[in-house]
Order: sequence, then C-alpha cells, then structure tokens
Amino acid sequence: MNRLWIVSIIVLMAVLPACMQGKIPQRSIDYQKPQEVVKSYYDYRRLEKAGVETIKIKTRYFDRTVSLAYYLYTIARAFESFGRETDAKRLYLRLLMNYPLLYQGGQLGIMTENRLIWLLGDKSWVVTSVDELILRLERAVIKQDAPALRKLISRDFGFGRDYNERFAVKYKDGLEVIVSEFGNLEHPQVEIVSKIEDDTIVLKTTGWESGNKNWFFSLHKNHRLQGWEWDLAYWEMTVQAQ
Repeated sequence: MNRLWIVSIIVLMAVLPACMQGKIPQRSIDYQKPQEVVKSYYDYRRLEKAGVETIKIKTRYFDRTVSLAYYLYTIARAFESFGRETDAKRLYLRLLMNYPLLYQGGQLGIMTENRLIWLLGDKSWVVTSVDELILRLERAVIKQDAPALRKLISRDFGFGRDYNERFAVKYKDGLEVIVSEFGNLEHPQVEIVSKIEDDTIVLKTTGWESGNKNWFFSLHKNHRLQGWEWDLAYWEMTVQAQ
C-alpha cells in the first residue's frame, strides 16, 4: 500500500508541472506605492526565468492577457507615475535589449522607444500655459510652419480619438503625415471643440482639402510637470451638402 502511494506521488509530481504550464498567471497593476512596483519587477524576473510568455494583468477597470514584455512595460510606466524616472529608463532599455523583435515596428516597440525618448528629451514641448500652447499651434497651422510644429509635438505621439484607441507612432513620422497635407490647406482656422475635465482639450483645425477634411489635435495636461503637451491627433472627412 505504501509502495502504491509513493508511485502515485511520483506520477502526480510529473504531471503537475505540465498542467501548471497551461495556467496563465494573473497580476494586479493597481499600484498604490512605489514599493509595490518594485515587487512587481522582481515578480517579472521570476516569471521570465520560469519561461512564462503571457500573463493576465488586472486593474479596477479591465482584465487583459498580454505578453510578458508588455507586463514589464506597465511596470516601467508605473515607475514613471511615481516619479522614478531612472528606474523607468532602465526598464525601457531592458525591453529594447531583451526583446529585439520590438524593433520590427510593433506597437509595443514604438511605445517603449517613445517613452525612452520622451524621458531623455528636454521636455521643451511641454508648455506651462495651455493658452500659450493653443496660440502657438494655431499660428503654426495658419502659417503652415513645419519647424514650429516640430517644436510643439510630443516625443510620445499617436493617432486616435483617445488613449483607448491610440496608435503610437514615432513623432517624426506623425509630424510628416500632418505636414504633408499643408499643400491642401486653404483658409485654415483653429478652435476649441471640447474640454474633458481639467486634463484634455481638443482643437479642431479646418480648411484642409478645400474644406473636405478636419484635423483634431488633443492636448493633455502633465500633472507632474505642471504643463501641457500635444500628443494625439486624428482626422475626419466631412460630408458636403448636395
């Protein structure tokens, strides 16, 4: 009887790891303290060593199954939110060094590179007064001044209506898309069309393609730097009345 029990234990120990491999780890990323972020980083190291490739991250708003690399990206962003920029830079570099496939144009690679460039930059695109930023954007569009727009565009830029559908791009590529349409800009005008609480202002620029297209620029407040930056844009085709 004892011999049968021992054999059963050995079989169970052989089968259990295979079963565990199919179970996706779950982790909360609702951090309240920087120490919790540090613990998550060491947790990431353990998962990496164990060969885990996917993980389910949870917040109070959503659950999402992501790659282990993306889990590390969320940890880096959390370090940023607590003002630990040096730690964030190290993790972004670790991502780019340990996951070379990120360089092949995927969203995570662009997001990671954008954040690193943003952190290393002089933040000259962050303007203290939102009114001043709006005025400078308006002048740049009306004058079709590409160099002026280059000074204002965030180094972490994207296309989309909001962050939920944001498509990250390198800021130079994003600027090139917008500036390439300057030749179709007639009688440009810029106006505020919406304000979302105290964090976001959306500008509408009209006059593109003989009035058949509108560009929208989103300005967001960076509370830690106490300034505003232009980091999002999207366009809409208008319907002409018959």
